[in-house]
Amino acid sequence: MRHLSADEERLLVAVRKRLADAKKTHINDAVIEEVTRMISVLTAPRKSVVDEVGPVCSTADLVDWMGISRQAINKAVKECRILGVRRGRGSWMYPTWQLTADYQILDGLPEVLGRLEGVTDTFEIGSWFITGHRDLDGLSPAKWLREERDVSQVVRVAENLARHRRNHA
Repeated sequence: MRHLSADEERLLVAVRKRLADAKKTHINDAVIEEVTRMISVLTAPRKSVVDEVGPVCSTADLVDWMGISRQAINKAVKECRILGVRRGRGSWMYPTWQLTADYQILDGLPEVLGRLEGVTDTFEIGSWFITGHRDLDGLSPAKWLREERDVSQVVRVAENLARHRRNHA
């Protein structure tokens, strides 16, 4: 068994203090199970944005690189012309795989993004774009588009994902 970190020890001390300060508690197996589940969820290592969707850049980066306004970027996200991701109320981030070497949006990206709109969250969409697919000869949709292959193949794979999500919602 491993030794607990200082933060983990502080958590245990806080829980012990809270229980000791309570005049009475109503702890049973169900409460113990639920608290254990909550602790597991709250303390589990979280994937970084890069782990989920690949390298990202900020809105300021896109403004600088593409020479367009923040409003134009926001509009492009709303119109499914570019993929933006964010956690909660955090800053918007944009996977860099969707940009060409000269900072333009990959050809075909809006057509593919449009097929996925509203069927899943943006992090899953970002992950989908960087994951190899057997229907794309094992390539990821991002790599397929980057290699300027037939966009209709990626559209079909996206439509299959969308259909699957709608049927299992």
